[in-house]
Amino acid sequence: MKRRMVGLLLFAAWTLPAMSSDSAVFSLGEISVTAPADGGQLPAGSTIDVQDIREQDRETVGRALQMVAGANLSRVGARNEEMAYLRGFDLRQVPVFVDGIPVYVPYDGYADLGRFTTFDLSRIEVAKGFSSLIYGPNTLGGAINLISRRPTRAFEGEVGGGIGIDDSGERNNFRVYGNVGLLRESWYLQAGVSVLDEDGFRLPGGFEPVAAEDGGSRDNSYRRDSKVSFKLGLTPNATDEYVLGYVRQDGEKGNPPYAGTRSSVRYWQWPYWDKASLFVATRTQFGEHVLKVRAYHDTYENSLFAYDDAGYDSQLKRSSFRSWYDDYTNGLSVEGDFALAASNRLRLAYHLKEDVHREHDGGEPIQTNRDLTQSLAIEDSIAVSRSVTLVGGLSYDYRKALRAETYDLSTGLVRQDTGDNDAVNALAGAFYTLEGGASVRATVARKSRFATIKDRYSYRLGTAIPNPGLKTERATHYEVGYGSAMAPTWYLDAALFHSDIADLIQTVRIDPALCASPPCSQMQNVARARSTGLEATVDGELGHWKIGANYTLLYRRNLEDDAIKLTDTPRHEFFAAAIRSHGPWQYGGSVEAASGRYSSSDGAQRAAGFAVANIKGGYRTDSGVLIEAGIRNLFDRLYAYAEGFPEAGRNYFVQFNAPL
Repeated sequence: MKRRMVGLLLFAAWTLPAMSSDSAVFSLGEISVTAPADGGQLPAGSTIDVQDIREQDRETVGRALQMVAGANLSRVGARNEEMAYLRGFDLRQVPVFVDGIPVYVPYDGYADLGRFTTFDLSRIEVAKGFSSLIYGPNTLGGAINLISRRPTRAFEGEVGGGIGIDDSGERNNFRVYGNVGLLRESWYLQAGVSVLDEDGFRLPGGFEPVAAEDGGSRDNSYRRDSKVSFKLGLTPNATDEYVLGYVRQDGEKGNPPYAGTRSSVRYWQWPYWDKASLFVATRTQFGEHVLKVRAYHDTYENSLFAYDDAGYDSQLKRSSFRSWYDDYTNGLSVEGDFALAASNRLRLAYHLKEDVHREHDGGEPIQTNRDLTQSLAIEDSIAVSRSVTLVGGLSYDYRKALRAETYDLSTGLVRQDTGDNDAVNALAGAFYTLEGGASVRATVARKSRFATIKDRYSYRLGTAIPNPGLKTERATHYEVGYGSAMAPTWYLDAALFHSDIADLIQTVRIDPALCASPPCSQMQNVARARSTGLEATVDGELGHWKIGANYTLLYRRNLEDDAIKLTDTPRHEFFAAAIRSHGPWQYGGSVEAASGRYSSSDGAQRAAGFAVANIKGGYRTDSGVLIEAGIRNLFDRLYAYAEGFPEAGRNYFVQFNAPL
């Protein structure tokens, strides 16, 4: 399969015309809080463009989000998953969308951002607490929307690739990708293909060996991800658009064992992590009004094998198993966009989503869970004057569990209690434009998240008791923000934010006699929490240098019990990057830094703070081919996002991008 994909890309390198890196975004995939006059976005979120993604070599969505103020990368080390937090909210509370379609895993609500590559994207839109209600349910802390490309010329294309070399001189990874676009008067085609392959990474020289990891090449740290995507769009006139799209991701990965001294060691591998989405998106205009429809079928297939030891060849212990998931989601979204007046834009949306989770371990029966979620939303933007825009919205979400099955050795296959939950969400915002183009915003939003299937029904390998009656998590967000051009080429955006969270779902220890493998726990609505902080982003040019930086200060507190720590978020985080162009040459670097963070709620595990630097340089030929070389983790720093799971040491790379 890999050889076929590489061969296809090489063929494309010789046959496809050019694709510029500023290909138009797929506007049908965008969802935002809109201005009434032109439907453009109000300043209520952050955007990462493809140019910034490429300049900073952010090949996965998780890595790309490090460039956004208020977002921090986290590593669920025990599962080897890239996660992100937005102002302290995790991916269960901040769902991931692709072109406006939810793609989070039905069972636990997560999306491993390390499996989502960026080679075929045009931008990533990040909405925080004040995210549009048009997204639908479960956006407790915001939303992450991955926007694909749309061609702008009759023929355009690109190919790229590169290799990575570790500190010992061995090639340990490669990537190759290609995109092509065809644009005609009444239709267009956009397609992409990519492969990202890593044999493993080398640990920094400062790592001290432990029983489960002797240093050097990190054990069981391989990953392989391939992706194919296409869209066929019909454009019968200047306003209407009808699109059929398909995305398939195939992945596999190892799970590096815990390399600390304060937790048990798992020997896990994921033989496959496959996801596919088939969707239809339409836009039909009736005078000044627009009707948008999205219908989709999303599948998720996954296997997890747990082994006895680092040999990864025996499964005789009770802790060893083979588990398979076979999930799917069917969904429909209908959105009406009504221009009631030049100063008033009203949007209505209805969402229907069916999630089906099927799993079993070797020798066990298949357990099936099925949820049906619906949402009805209304959102209105009114320009009360040339400088003031007001936004208000209200939505109602309803979730019904239609089927719930669990399996435990002591009970066998059991039908669990079903039931339903509902929630009302609301938002209000005021946006004021000052003379000279500066802007001030003040927003408040009340959001919710339904407990996932895993939250309600999982036995967690015999150490937990299901809780079908979990209530809905709720949060109220407040923000004031300011944006201004400080000079002709410099821009500042800053925000103060505060979030109160109620009925936070948390693991609680219970009577050991109630479960098969003590210690025993249950997911319960026991906590109130608070997140408060500030963000600041600066972008501009200094001579030939393009410079961008952001800083986040985040205070999170468990209001029920200060002794129970809120995990995986640093108090301070900083990112800065600089790129300089000098004729055909360009070079630059970046630095990312964070203070320490807790990796366990009891505070026993804590990852230390760090600062990591990266550099690179490149040359663009007269034909537009860019050839680059660089170093990641320049100073070979030993650092980790989760205690006991160190990240890669110094790595060298060479890469190219060819618009043909």
